[in-house]
Amino acid sequence: MREGAFVTGKAMICALGETPGGLVEAVRSRRINPARLSFPLAGLPYTRPYYLILRDEGDRPENRPAGYFSELLFATVGRAVADAGLGPDELADTHLFFGSTSMDVPVFEGKHHPSGAAVSELFLMSSAGYGKIASAVQERFGIGGGSYTFTTACTSSANALLYAAEMIGQGRIGRALVIGYDLYNNLGFYGFEGLKSLASETYRPFDRDRDGLILGEACGAAILEAGPRRGGDFRLLGGANLCDVYSVTSHDEEGTAVAETMNRALAQAGVEPAAVRAVKAHATGTGNNDRTESAAMRSTFGDAIPPVTSVKPYIGHTVGACGVCELILFTESVKAGFIPSTPGFREKDAECDLIPLTENARAAEGAYMLNYFGFGGNCTTLIVEGGSGGE
Repeated sequence: MREGAFVTGKAMICALGETPGGLVEAVRSRRINPARLSFPLAGLPYTRPYYLILRDEGDRPENRPAGYFSELLFATVGRAVADAGLGPDELADTHLFFGSTSMDVPVFEGKHHPSGAAVSELFLMSSAGYGKIASAVQERFGIGGGSYTFTTACTSSANALLYAAEMIGQGRIGRALVIGYDLYNNLGFYGFEGLKSLASETYRPFDRDRDGLILGEACGAAILEAGPRRGGDFRLLGGANLCDVYSVTSHDEEGTAVAETMNRALAQAGVEPAAVRAVKAHATGTGNNDRTESAAMRSTFGDAIPPVTSVKPYIGHTVGACGVCELILFTESVKAGFIPSTPGFREKDAECDLIPLTENARAAEGAYMLNYFGFGGNCTTLIVEGGSGGE
């Protein structure tokens, strides 16, 4: 087993709010409240739920100023740095890992509408150097180490976590700032609707009556270091990343590649399947993902599948940001003494043959599995270790 890396600082902004205690209590009490968005660009006569960040009454995508993207980003990073207690000298020796699906498309979509620029110009502007967001963070906070940007669909910031922890575990670097960030953008919203993947009302992963996913926006930042700063710091033991080449937009429902990812992650972390306390499933609520992931868990764990839960019903599917954001939400809940339940689940789907937690469960010290899967067949599993603060 490798030493891995400890999560010594974290911060997050999402539809549930932006204070650690408030986020955990919202999850504990199963508080969810997605907004509803229409389709004005296409003139479609219906709406879809969406987990928006609403910092005040006027905070809607169409009303956000040009600096909104960087304001949220810098505020989140600043709080994560403060949570870890990093000073200027430590920041100068920190390496940056940034993961996102949309990158800065939301920024250029906002500039596109008032200017009337051609759509082709929009994409030329937004793709001019994928490292520029990370570079802006480095400049703002005096981060002097290397910079790495990941855009691997829904596994983007999960892979950022994985590679940062691996480099720390190998002694290549001592400290990393890992960011997962995705805001609302028309490209993603209309794209998922075009695939008929968006749920009409409620998020129901693994449920017989599920009808798709609900998107959300979030920004999360985590500080990883070789050693802990507090007694309750979770440790990222390791993980694995593989690509399922079955399809561009789906996975092989036998779950072969997903199970192999889980098995390799466990082996790399030095954890036996029977030692896993619970699984935070990727659980998008789409038929293909739910069937694939449940088949893979049966392959990996046999008849002894640990308790399974999904945190997406609380914050939405935050696409490339879900790696960092779901890590924070899940581990902070476990530290508070409970494994979150899965809101929305009512009836078992015979094809999945899996019942996720429908009530909060008591958390215990030990290893936990976190799954993430994305378009293009990218599969990432992380293994973390930690436990309750004694509540």
